This record gives sequence, C-alpha cells and structure tokens, in this order.
Amino acid sequence: MKKIFFSITAVSLILFVSSCKQGNNGAEKKDAVTADSAKNDVWAELVESKTVMVKPEGFEEDYWNSVNKNVNHQKIFNTIVSAVISGKKKAYNIYNDSLLTVDEVKNVLDKEGPVSAGKTETKKMEANDISTIRMREKWVFDAEKFKLEKQVTRIDLLYKKLDENGDYLGDKALFYVNLNN
Repeated sequence: MKKIFFSITAVSLILFVSSCKQGNNGAEKKDAVTADSAKNDVWAELVESKTVMVKPEGFEEDYWNSVNKNVNHQKIFNTIVSAVISGKKKAYNIYNDSLLTVDEVKNVLDKEGPVSAGKTETKKMEANDISTIRMREKWVFDAEKFKLEKQVTRIDLLYKKLDENGDYLGDKALFYVNLNN
C-alpha cells in the first residue's frame, strides 16, 4: 500500500514540476520587472490537495501515526461549523457553488445514514464523521529563504458515505468555506 501511495505521489510531483517549467517562461520575464519577483515566485495559482482524516484499510498504524500527528478533528470541525452557524463565514454547496443559508447548513449536518445492517437513522454530523478535508491553495516560493508557503483559500468538508450494509461507497461533500472573504 505504501509503495503505491509513494509511486502516485512521485509521478504527480514530476508532472507538476515539468508543467511549471513549461508554462512559466513568459510569466517569469514579466515578473522580473518587479522587485518582489526575485524573492517570491508563484509556483501555483490554484492547487487542490486532499487530507484523509481516517486511516485507510491496509495502512500500518505506525506509518499512519508518523505522518498524521496530533490532528485535532474536533477543533477543525468545530471551528468551521461554528464560523458558519454564527455567520462569520459563509458556506457553499460544493456541486453548484450556491450560497447555503444557516438553516440549510444545519440540515446538511443532520445526516441520514446506516447504523447497522438494514437500519438507518438521522443523526447529527460530528467531527469523527469527517473522512476527508479538501483544500484549494496558492503556492508561493520564497527563493531567498528557500521556503514554500501554502495559502489555503478554500476548505471542503467530506464524510464517508456508507450503504445499508455499512460498506464504504465513497466520500460525500457537506459544504465548503472560502477563507479569503
């Protein structure tokens, strides 16, 4: 399982780096005029990354814990949900980008799903139900400090969708929040 994960990651990184080299020549000449361009270089205007919050089957416990240290599911979930419910942040439908009202978010958080074979019930979505966090980011590289800064612009919350037997069907989106407005 680790070999497949690392192979996919390596191929993705190689493709990403090669595409950056091909498409950046004109942008680099234009940016050379500004004083900041020598120091900061935008590696990606928009990149989507995904963080799996639940250890996948087949992953060794020691390996999983070595790359997922002190991830506070409760704090992540509560911070985002509280900001939306209080009106501090707006939530959007992932499928059509429409703005969700606070009542619509509350309804989304009331999840209907299988409890055991053949039985379903509606229950309030909790932090432990979140299976994946997807983020949209801007990557800025500081050549002087040799440091990459990721600026997260959007966070999507997803949960595991199960069938009536409790078997995993895939991740289902709850909503997303923009961090820049």
